[in-house]
Amino acid sequence: MSSGATASLLPPRFVQAWALAILTGGAALVLSHVAYRRLPHPRSIEELSYYPSGQLLKPATLGHPETAADLAWIRAVQYYGEHRNSDNRFYRMAHVFDILTSLAPRFIPAYVFGAFALAQEGHDFRSAEGLMLKGIEANPTSGRLAFELGFLYYVRPGGRDLIRAAEYFEQAARQPDAPPQASRFAAFATQHAGSLRVAYELWADVFRTSPNPYLRDAARQEMSKIQEALAAGRNELAMKKLGAPQVLLKAEP
Repeated sequence: MSSGATASLLPPRFVQAWALAILTGGAALVLSHVAYRRLPHPRSIEELSYYPSGQLLKPATLGHPETAADLAWIRAVQYYGEHRNSDNRFYRMAHVFDILTSLAPRFIPAYVFGAFALAQEGHDFRSAEGLMLKGIEANPTSGRLAFELGFLYYVRPGGRDLIRAAEYFEQAARQPDAPPQASRFAAFATQHAGSLRVAYELWADVFRTSPNPYLRDAARQEMSKIQEALAAGRNELAMKKLGAPQVLLKAEP
């Protein structure tokens, strides 16, 4: 890791975000283990009957989708827990979380946990991305969900997608419920994706709006670094190669 104020600043922020994701995942893991032990286990041939199409299930809720969503959440974490404790095969997980979020489209934790479980343990980034985009469509003003989608791109298995990560970090930063680090993540991801002029404006916004003098100083240093790189025509002077993404949902079976 390179030296400098930003290098010392940003990694702890990312660590905090990872810790939050791990905490969320850990809570769901605990719930999945409890559900696995206490609820009746569907036999493999019956498993699909617990998860009909979301569109078919809605009329059957008889005007009580919240109750059905609660049951779907229990079944979802039971499904995750059962396969997490047995074969680590999550063939139906995308379908399970699609049904859950169809019944409860504003239930943000379902999108977040489902997406990271799909990406990290289900090895199905495409479905993870689709679930999060579904959440954004249903909750277009959710800063938290936009931030989590940006973070999903930032830790994408197989390689970071800094351009999309920056896009959703920036979208999150415009919402009132955004995590406080959203604007800094946007600037950081944009800068190291190579879009230096955009990154300069994002850092300038951090400099103008942050009440923290240390953060303002860090933003000023990054702005100076970007100016020097642009003047020299060498973007790499303001960029660094980031390490491999970390696994977010990690728990012992």
